[in-house]
Amino acid sequence: MLDDDTAPRELVLPPPYASHWLAIGDPFAEACRIAADAGAGSLVWHSSTGNDRAGRFDFAVVLEPETPLVDARRAFVIAMVALGDALAAHCPPERAVTFGWPGQISFDGGCLGGMRFAAPPGTSEDDVPEWMVLGVELIANRDHLETPGSLPDSVSLKEEAFIDPPAILESFAAYLMLTFDRWTHEGFAPIAARYSERLISGGVLSEAGALILEGGTEPLMSALKASHWRDANGPKL
Repeated sequence: MLDDDTAPRELVLPPPYASHWLAIGDPFAEACRIAADAGAGSLVWHSSTGNDRAGRFDFAVVLEPETPLVDARRAFVIAMVALGDALAAHCPPERAVTFGWPGQISFDGGCLGGMRFAAPPGTSEDDVPEWMVLGVELIANRDHLETPGSLPDSVSLKEEAFIDPPAILESFAAYLMLTFDRWTHEGFAPIAARYSERLISGGVLSEAGALILEGGTEPLMSALKASHWRDANGPKL
């Protein structure tokens, strides 16, 4: 359970975003709960110091697609590219932001968190979803560990000197709008190529959003059912 009830500061967001600070709970679950009524651009966020567990910085955004789910799901890739750009904008240029297929975010080789996806239950591939939610979970700190170096597979925003986590969210919101605009005007292929450049596993993303590797192809739909970067408590340490 995330437990800090005071927002670190006010967000500065472009229209059409509407900020919803969540005092206690899971922004991803809350965004799914309010999506139908709150509408596109609703952005739910929360941070926690952790105390006896890792601190977190989490946020989720509501989308209202205009195309069937089979096409609209590619917004997940759009958002991953936007998140990668947002993190890169706030870190030294020599530190790499990379992706684990499909939603893990790694920084300088360690897992920093990842992204989740939801649409209304029962939505078929040919239906236009009433809403979609993209949720981001980032490890804010690992202060509860006596020896953080004993867990080299993960990193935190604090350890990597991201001093203002809300700035990441503000940049993500701006980059998300920009990347959606590029999708509209340039098509999906250039964005898929940018996503592929950050993939740890290698391979390339197809026009349909499937990962193509030498050993075969995995559709985005099936890959999103397994979030290997997290467990029941959030990002794995």
